[in-house]
Amino acid sequence: MPGPQFSDGVEGITDLFSAPNIVSLVRLIIAPLLFYTAWIGKATPFLILFCCLLFLSLADGIIARKLNQTTDLGAELDSWGTFATYLMVPICAWMLWPELVRREASFVIAVLVFYFVPATLGLLKYGHLTSYPTWSSKFSAVLLGGTAFLLFVGGPAWPFRFATPILILSGIEKIFMIAILRQWQANVPSLWHAIAIERTKVEDALHESERKYRTLLANIEDGYWELDLAGNLTFFNHTLRKYLGYSENELMGMNNRQYMSKEQAKTAFRTFSRVYQTGKTQWAKDWEVIRKDGVQGFFEGSITLMHDSRGQPIGFRCFGRDTTERKKAEEEARLNQEQLNQASKMVALGTLVSGVAHDINNPNNFIMLNTPLLKEAWENAMPILEEYYEENGDFTIGGMNFTEMRKRIPDLFAGILDGSQRIQQIIDDLRNFVRKGASDMTEPVDIKAVLKSALSLLSNLIEKSTNHFSVEYGEDLPKLIGSFHRLEQVIINLIQNACQASTNPEKGISVSTSYDEERGNIIIKIEDEGRGIPPENLPHITDTFFTTKYDSGGIGLGLSISSKIVEEHKGKLAFASELDKGTMVQVTLPVTLDSAHL
Repeated sequence: MPGPQFSDGVEGITDLFSAPNIVSLVRLIIAPLLFYTAWIGKATPFLILFCCLLFLSLADGIIARKLNQTTDLGAELDSWGTFATYLMVPICAWMLWPELVRREASFVIAVLVFYFVPATLGLLKYGHLTSYPTWSSKFSAVLLGGTAFLLFVGGPAWPFRFATPILILSGIEKIFMIAILRQWQANVPSLWHAIAIERTKVEDALHESERKYRTLLANIEDGYWELDLAGNLTFFNHTLRKYLGYSENELMGMNNRQYMSKEQAKTAFRTFSRVYQTGKTQWAKDWEVIRKDGVQGFFEGSITLMHDSRGQPIGFRCFGRDTTERKKAEEEARLNQEQLNQASKMVALGTLVSGVAHDINNPNNFIMLNTPLLKEAWENAMPILEEYYEENGDFTIGGMNFTEMRKRIPDLFAGILDGSQRIQQIIDDLRNFVRKGASDMTEPVDIKAVLKSALSLLSNLIEKSTNHFSVEYGEDLPKLIGSFHRLEQVIINLIQNACQASTNPEKGISVSTSYDEERGNIIIKIEDEGRGIPPENLPHITDTFFTTKYDSGGIGLGLSISSKIVEEHKGKLAFASELDKGTMVQVTLPVTLDSAHL
C-alpha cells in the first residue's frame, strides 16, 4: 500500500514540517504506540493515547485553515493519519476488550467496511488515499470516536450504534465522489462540491476545446463561416473577411444576400433549403460573390446543417475557398483555345479564299471586260434609236419604253461596272486579310466623297431601317493618303450594323464627319438608337469570327476586317454602347502633313 509522497529539496522539507503536517505526523506516530499499549494489556495508556488521537484529528483541519496551510500534501498526510487510526483502534479494542467487540461486531464490521471500501477504491483509481475531509466524514469521525471512547470506559452502546449509520452515509458519499471525480482531488468538503468541480472541469474543457476549435478555424487558409437559419453571419474567420473585404463589425450579422447578386442569392436560398430539408451536406460550385469594392469573385465549398444540444437545426456551417483566380485561368484557357480555333479557321480561310478568288475572278473578269463593250455598243446604237424615235414616236424594248430606257441604261451599265469592281475589291480585301503585308494605299482620299458613295449604295437599306436618318458633313476636311474603296467598305459595314441593330423605324441613325485640327485627325461618328451591345461582348466584337448573328448568317469577319483596314490607315476604331439605348462608333483617321495640303 503506497504511503505519502513528498517532494525533494528544501521546499519539500519546508512543506512537510508545517504545523498541520506535524500534527498529522504525530498521529502517524501515535498509531503504533496504541498497538503497543494494547499488546502489553495497558488499557489506561491506550485510552489516553486514543483521546490524543481524537483531539489531534479534530485540531489538524482547524490549524490548517487558521494558518492558511491547506495543501495537497497535508490533506494526504491527514488521510494516512485517519487510515492508521481506523486500522489500529479495532485491532487494539479486540486485544483489550474481546467480549465487547464480539457483542458489537456487526456495527464494527459496518464501520470498517464503509471506511476501507472507499479508501481501497481511491487507491485503485488514483494511486492515493482519498483526501476528502467532507463535513459528514469529519462529523462521523468525531461522533464515532467519542462514542467508541464512551463504550471502552463501560458506557452505553447505543451512542456508538447511533453514530455507525452516519459513518455509513459518509462512506457512501465518498464512493459517489470517487465515481464522479476523474482525478485525485484534495479538500473536497461534500458530494455537491465534487459535482461542481467536475462540472467546472467539463465546462473549462468545453471552453478550451471551443477556443482551440475557433483558433484553428481562424487560422486555416480556407474560409469558414456560420449562418443562422435566416442567412445572417454569426461567426467567420479572417480568411472570409479578407476575401470579402469587410471589417469584422461590418460583416457580423450581414445577410448572405448582401454580398451576392440577385440570381446567385436565389441559387443560395434553394441550396440552403435543400440542406435544411434533407440534413445532407451540399456542395456550392463557383458561387458568385460581390466584394466590398464591387469586384466580382467566385468561391466553392460545402454547406452543412448545424444542430443544438437537442438536435434542433440552428443554422448552417460553411467551408469554402476562393476560386476567382482559377476561374480567370479557365477563362484564359478558353480564350486561348478559341484563338487556336480561330487560327485554324484562318488557315482554312486562306485556302478557301485562294480557290474562291480564282473561281469568282474568272466570271467577274468576263463581266468587267464585256460590260464596256456593251456600253459602247449601246452608245453607238443610240443615234439610230433616236432617229427611229423621232420618226415613229416612242416604242418598247425589252418591255420598257425607249424614253425610259435611254435614261436607265447608262445607270445600269455604271451599276454593273461598279458592282464588278466591288466584287474585285472584296476578293482583294480577303486576300489582304489572310496574308501578311498591307495593300497599296497611296491615293488621296476625300472622306466626304467616300461617305456619299457609301450612303448611295446603302440608301435602300437605310430607308427600310429608320425614318430618322441624319448626316452631317464636316467643313474643310483635308484629304488623307489611303484607299478610297477600303475606307468605303469600313463605312458601309458600320452603317449596315447600325441599320441591323435598329429595333423599329422610329429609332434614329446619325452619321457625321469632322476634323480635329489640333491632333490632325479626321473623325467619323456613326450613332444609332438600337439594341446596343452587351458589356461582356464589347471587348470581342472585332475578334475574328466573333459574331452574335449566327442565326442570320453572320460569320464574324465584318468588324474584324474593318478594324484591320482602319489600323492599316494608322487609325483607331472605338465603340461605346449601352443596352437598349444604342451604340456609338468612332473612326479616327490621322492626316499626314503631306496629305493635308492635297
